[in-house]
Amino acid sequence: MKVVIVGGGSLGEALAKLLIKEKDDVVIIEKDEKLAERLAEKLDALVLHGDGSDINILRDADFENSDSVVAMTGDDKTNLMVCEMAKSVNVANNITRINDPENESIFAKTGVSNIINTTTAAVLAFKKALEKPGKHLVSLVGGGKGEVFEASVSKESGFVDKTIEAAEKGFIICSIYRGGKFVVPKRTMKINEGDILTICAPLENVKKVEKMI
Repeated sequence: MKVVIVGGGSLGEALAKLLIKEKDDVVIIEKDEKLAERLAEKLDALVLHGDGSDINILRDADFENSDSVVAMTGDDKTNLMVCEMAKSVNVANNITRINDPENESIFAKTGVSNIINTTTAAVLAFKKALEKPGKHLVSLVGGGKGEVFEASVSKESGFVDKTIEAAEKGFIICSIYRGGKFVVPKRTMKINEGDILTICAPLENVKKVEKMI
């Protein structure tokens, strides 16, 4: 898979490292010359110095032949322009980071494949940590109408000794982390104290699940 990442900051670099590990073909476009040089030295990827909203730089990255273009700069205007140009050459998957939550509706109207609101996601993660110690928000799904989160099963939990099938009421247990091992649960498997469950639930059911855990 060929991926063009516009923005080589901490998030862009972290994503690039993950993709490189998976043997994907990665191109990074970074506006800051010194940062671009540092990335070129550190990563097994083509790093281009330039403005990602410049069509000529995008062409140098061969973006029209990429599978995905990811706009990860700290500037929403730049990210929007990148996604619009990717869409104009029919890139199958264009993904953007949004820095200002108020801009989400603007991006949605352009038909961007995936919009990741980093500010909202971070705020929700902190809020969930305050509300329920031991609960970790993984992702919002379904246009923000569902949550995927991890939670540790306490001694007092209503889940202890229940089977997956009996416990699931309006939510799904996707996986269990138990004894240092990742487990894909069977319907008949019992839940133990100390299990870390990955749960997917509609927002309206999240509070109910939290109380049970």
